[in-house]
Amino acid sequence: MAKTQVNLRLEETAAEMARQAAETRRMPVNEYVEQLIRTDNERLREVFLAGAQEVLDGYGDLLDEIESRG
Repeated sequence: MAKTQVNLRLEETAAEMARQAAETRRMPVNEYVEQLIRTDNERLREVFLAGAQEVLDGYGDLLDEIESRG
């Protein structure tokens, strides 16, 4: 996969925390940040899909009825 360079400005304490966390995990800081972003987005996707499933469970029959009228 192609890589794109992104520059970040962090408070020094946050930058140091990122460096230490990456070092603890034996990975470069950029990989650590990428992993955080992916994890955050995966979590949001799961929340969205769970909400969508709730709507389908609660209103699926109504949606089917509306669709059949169309």
